[in-house]
Amino acid sequence: MFFFLQEHGEGHATGAHQGGGHHGAPHSIFTKIWEGVKDTSLGKLYHFDDPELGQFWFDAIGFSIIAAVVLIVCATLATKSYNKIPRGIQNVFEWIVGLLRGLVQGFIPGKQGDQYVPYLGSLFLFIFTMNMLGVIPAFRSPTMTLSTTAALGITTFFMVQQYAIRAVGVVNYVKHFMGEVLWLAPLMLIVEIIGELAKPLSLSLRLYGNIFGEDKVAEELILLGGWVPVQAPMLLLAIFTSFLQAFIFTTLSTIYIASKVVHEGGHGDEHGHGEEHDHAHDDKHAHGAHH
Repeated sequence: MFFFLQEHGEGHATGAHQGGGHHGAPHSIFTKIWEGVKDTSLGKLYHFDDPELGQFWFDAIGFSIIAAVVLIVCATLATKSYNKIPRGIQNVFEWIVGLLRGLVQGFIPGKQGDQYVPYLGSLFLFIFTMNMLGVIPAFRSPTMTLSTTAALGITTFFMVQQYAIRAVGVVNYVKHFMGEVLWLAPLMLIVEIIGELAKPLSLSLRLYGNIFGEDKVAEELILLGGWVPVQAPMLLLAIFTSFLQAFIFTTLSTIYIASKVVHEGGHGDEHGHGEEHDHAHDDKHAHGAHH
């Protein structure tokens, strides 16, 4: 989050001198829009009028939309015309898809992993783009707000449950929560539910904490340095951590999906192969008896 903060810095210094403890959000490209919206009925409904967090929440929505639009435009340009020998943005996207496919198949082998690449790949690109917005002056990373990262964590949670039910069926899905010992089923059900709910919480807090900490350090450096760009060394670190945090979130989500579909689905596949082997064995015996 690297902003043009001279005006804000002066206001903050004046407020501190007068004994005020308020430290609102730094100025961004959406500040003027937020000021016009916060006191409306819509702004009050979504608590954009909150003196401490209102602008952060408004900016998170605005910059999330920008990130989505950027990805849609890039995807449109990359798929506008396919070339046998990819070049330009098509080559970049094919390279990214190849890397993401390799990551997913490292945990979910073979063709089974390919069906999860669209969601996990979109998740990585969206988080990375949102993280990178904070590097641009007067922009903000939406992922520095817990509301954004919580939305990503909750979405991933529901996607994983849907993938698990599709892979093993509703009955086996419920049995997984109840364990193998019948009299321990009520206790295991509670433990498993708590464990499931902790996963989206962990995903969202990890991403939020890292991006928020990074952006707050940059903000304080700008306030201390004024027009001197003392925050410049943070740029390279911000680019690296933007990629790293998107990669970590995607990897953990992949492991989360794999824990649901590979183990349980694997048993189903083995069971299916075993049945085919038994049928073949029976057919062989029947063929021998006929002769």
